[in-house]
Amino acid sequence: MSVTLKVRDLSKTYGHGEQAVRAVRNASFSTEPGEFVAVVGPSGSGKTTLLAMVGGLLTPTSGTIEVNGRDIAGLNAGQQAAYRRESVGYVFQANNLLPFLTARENLQMISRITGANGRAARQRADQLLEELGLTNRANAVATELSGGERQRVAIGRALMNDPELVLVDEPTASLDSARGRQVVESLIQEVKSRGKLGLMVTHDMAMAELADRIIEMHDGELNVRGKLAASG
Repeated sequence: MSVTLKVRDLSKTYGHGEQAVRAVRNASFSTEPGEFVAVVGPSGSGKTTLLAMVGGLLTPTSGTIEVNGRDIAGLNAGQQAAYRRESVGYVFQANNLLPFLTARENLQMISRITGANGRAARQRADQLLEELGLTNRANAVATELSGGERQRVAIGRALMNDPELVLVDEPTASLDSARGRQVVESLIQEVKSRGKLGLMVTHDMAMAELADRIIEMHDGELNVRGKLAASG
């Protein structure tokens, strides 16, 4: 499955009048199928807001977000929920694993939410854990896992529903450089081997350089490196 993303004149404003804050300003870019894209910039530059809009967690003030030709910015609440459930895999900065569940159970929980078959869900969870080098940690509860292991479990969880988009928010913030690189390389491998599209927010330029393309954000505006300029 080849996934394309096209963002046009996207803006997000919080508040009104003199109190209004323009978090994202007229952002435009497009991707090629199979790309892994990094979004970098200082704190408060609009990176996470951009990611949340692409993921259907926030509704834009204006502009369009086309995923495989469908404008998800114009979806109603029910359609956005279905889009998030079926098309988006999110890796949060804090990993957000359920601490009392094992690595395998954290992955299977996603399938329970989507109503997938229990046996198939276990098989998929075990496959992902193997690919991520976590087979021997499948039965360890989340609190027994290292920081790098928890992030790899979070990556596996994001891939459980076979999403079109894999969106990642600061995946290495709590890791040392070696473990951070391992996590990002695992993420890129999983995204590319499955023909997905990856979009990663990071403050770490060393991690960003592992991506195919880099988008820089400053005060809500984009500076795109490479071949990401919107067209058409």
